[in-house]
Amino acid sequence: PQRLALESPTEELTRPQPKASLQANQPAMALPMPSITVARSADGPSLTPTRFDAPKRGPQTQPKAAPIARATPLPAPEAPRSFPIAAAQIPTFEHTPYRNRFGLAKEQALTEMGGSAETEAAVASGLAYLASIQRPTGYWGRQREVHDKYRQLRIGKTGLSLLAFLGAGHTTTSDSEYTLQVKRAVHYLTSKQDRQTGHFGNCSAYGHAVATYALAECFALTEDEELLEPLQRAVAHIISKQNDSRDARFFGGWNYYYPDDEIYDSWPRVSVTSWQVMALKSAQLAGLDVPQETMDDARTFLGNAWDRELGAFRYNHAPSRINSNYPTLPASTPAALFALSLLGEDLKERQYNRARSYLMRRIPESYRYKGQDAFVEEAAGNLYFWYYSSLALLRTGGNQWNRWNEGLKQTLLPSQSEDGSWKPISIYADYAGDTDEDRSYTTAMCVLSLEVYYRFTPMLNADR
Repeated sequence: PQRLALESPTEELTRPQPKASLQANQPAMALPMPSITVARSADGPSLTPTRFDAPKRGPQTQPKAAPIARATPLPAPEAPRSFPIAAAQIPTFEHTPYRNRFGLAKEQALTEMGGSAETEAAVASGLAYLASIQRPTGYWGRQREVHDKYRQLRIGKTGLSLLAFLGAGHTTTSDSEYTLQVKRAVHYLTSKQDRQTGHFGNCSAYGHAVATYALAECFALTEDEELLEPLQRAVAHIISKQNDSRDARFFGGWNYYYPDDEIYDSWPRVSVTSWQVMALKSAQLAGLDVPQETMDDARTFLGNAWDRELGAFRYNHAPSRINSNYPTLPASTPAALFALSLLGEDLKERQYNRARSYLMRRIPESYRYKGQDAFVEEAAGNLYFWYYSSLALLRTGGNQWNRWNEGLKQTLLPSQSEDGSWKPISIYADYAGDTDEDRSYTTAMCVLSLEVYYRFTPMLNADR
């Protein structure tokens, strides 16, 4: 991408160059956190209001999913490329960013990063709960549960739960307490993959990315060659869905994609894009060759999502979103920060001060839902925001991490139920289909947040 030289106080979007002119191995550029200018009017594609969209000064309404509309057919994608892995590239966990999940390294990481015996006890209880409600065929959720927007919820919930077990060092080869549960989850996900497209089940972009992310971690930790081909297909599918529009509001991002090529709407989202980046980065760390161009374009999209007026990252550039009561959703900022850190950005740099301050004004204080306004504007009871903020602020370290971590622990630890679960309290838990009988989404998110101390090591960005 080429950044336009501007002398006016308001910067514009980074304009994408034609794909042919982009160099796959060009060095990463410094990201000056542009303030973008998108007309706050009716120009651009119009949308049916989506979740949390409400007219300014109008009555508050409950979020409703907009109907799925069929997009204009796209050209047939190229055949998925092969991502060969040489034997010398296949890692063992001692040499991966996952080494802190085991043995003395885990104990040291807990001590240094602010974990404790209490956080580990909560993780153990949470995993025990998840194991107790896993379905015999390996998934979490309800078999016939299909959401208008997210489709098959069990794909994403299974991926999140699998990540929670992997985060604590349980793999298909660990011969540990939950090896069987991990094997069942991996088998379920791979059995639901469409061999032609690489998509997992009939789920949305979120579910596919989470499943890919989990299988990439499992492959990195186990070197299980049976996972290589499904992972290659899943990664190629993500790459094929990246937006290459010349419109800088779209370029480099991902929107809601589905296995049947239907779309929710045309606007790429920071939240969806961040999950794709996490999946692709995990695949890279497992030894797969992800094109540098793909990662650079994602970095451009995330940089263009910064909104100076909001002091936060946008959810997307849709005028209907920008002109609503909720011009962004809170998790967009920590999600963008963490994804940018995976793409080489140093979150301690001054250019990220305002974004970090956005997180620090929303340190967890209580485990309860206070209403839609508080959920969006203050991230109150927003576990999704807490999860991403924990990842981003741990990468920042220092006093900001210490303050955040204390708030997180004081909120999550007393709120865990006797059976090891956490009560669903967020709007997103409702979207994910959590109930009192199946709290898998909520519990997995809390467990992942409390595993943050050792899930990754400082070498997360290092070239393999």
